[in-house]
Amino acid sequence: MDKREVPLMTHLSELRTCLIRAIIGLVVAMILCYFFADWIMAFIKKPMMEIMPKNASFVVLSPQEYFFTELKASLFFGVLVASPWLFYQLWIFIAPGLYQNEKRMLFWFVVAASLCFVLGVVFAYFLVFPPTFKFFIETLPPGINGAYSISMLYGFAITVLLAFGVVFQTPVAIFLLVVFDLVSLGTFAKYRRVAFVAAFVIGAILTPPDPITQIMLALPAYALFELGLFFARMVLNQRKSSATDQ
Repeated sequence: MDKREVPLMTHLSELRTCLIRAIIGLVVAMILCYFFADWIMAFIKKPMMEIMPKNASFVVLSPQEYFFTELKASLFFGVLVASPWLFYQLWIFIAPGLYQNEKRMLFWFVVAASLCFVLGVVFAYFLVFPPTFKFFIETLPPGINGAYSISMLYGFAITVLLAFGVVFQTPVAIFLLVVFDLVSLGTFAKYRRVAFVAAFVIGAILTPPDPITQIMLALPAYALFELGLFFARMVLNQRKSSATDQ
């Protein structure tokens, strides 16, 4: 780590630069995604369309609702597309405080963080959406026909997708905290039970208030916690082996 002290204003200037670059990249990605807004809207709606009864329909409650929903969906997919660039800017900001050998992890950090985010979204889309939508539709009593608000549906879907993308960053965060000696491996292992409970609390906070989505977020979150510990332990063992050989 660089021993010289960096003035606070320099840190703030670097943060501003990274934020501006990240926002520009996100806006560009959002604009590109907006050209595919029709496909994105159909893609997000598909899991519910496959479960909905034939007499159900989608409605808009105001003239501008569909347009702003398209923007919201494009923004989310923009985050998905721009995620490597966003994680790169995050690394650029923290890199001055790292040792030279730690800076070499840049490529793997960007790849792992982006891949985990995408995997979280894919997991939610294919494994969480179908049972969640089925559960809600089956709770409707006989004789009740569904007319679903486009804004409400896409708001729910994007919230769930984003929550899973964020939670799937758990192994990357755990790995970095341990490898950079910010938190010891023993500390994480000691508080496994706390982590298990915290996974359900996070699931309740980040997802809409239904038990299926919360459980399907909490269980993978804890599994990812253990996965992060596994990889961190593996790297630490390799370091000890290298030190012993020398």
